[in-house]
Amino acid sequence: MLSALLPPERIRVPLGSHSRHALFRELAELALPDAAPATLEAVFQGVLSREAIASTAIGDGLAVPHGRTNAVDGICMSAGIVEGVEDYQAPDGVPVRVCVLVVTSEGGAGMHLKVLARLARLMRNDELKAALSEATDANAFAAVLARAETP
Repeated sequence: MLSALLPPERIRVPLGSHSRHALFRELAELALPDAAPATLEAVFQGVLSREAIASTAIGDGLAVPHGRTNAVDGICMSAGIVEGVEDYQAPDGVPVRVCVLVVTSEGGAGMHLKVLARLARLMRNDELKAALSEATDANAFAAVLARAETP
C-alpha cells in the first residue's frame, strides 16, 4: 500500500530544506509536482494546522507531517531523508531524519487514518527505521518500503 503511494518520484534523498516550514513546503511540492500555487498553499496550511495541535515528529528521528484539505482529491504522499533541520525535533530530542508527508481530502479521514496506522506499524521496526535512514537515494528508500510491505 505505502510503496504504491510513494514511488521514487515522490521521494527525495536528501531533502534540501533547513527549517521545518521549508521542509513542509518542499514535501508538498514533491507530493504534488504539477499543482497550482493555491493548491500547494492549501496543503501547506493543512499541515501547519495539524502541526499546531502537536508536533508530528514522533521520535527516533521519524516524522509524519500530515493534514487534510479539500484542495486535493484522495491521498497524496511524499518522503525523504532530512539533513540539518534543527527546528524539527521530537519530544525525545532526536532531530528528524526520515520524514513522510501524508495529505488527504477532508472527506478522506478513513484513508488518512489507515495510512497513518500503517506507517506507525512499520516504524516500530528498528531495522526498517535504520534502513530508511541509511538510504542513499530515492530508489533505495522506495525499495526498503517495498521490502517492509512484502509478507
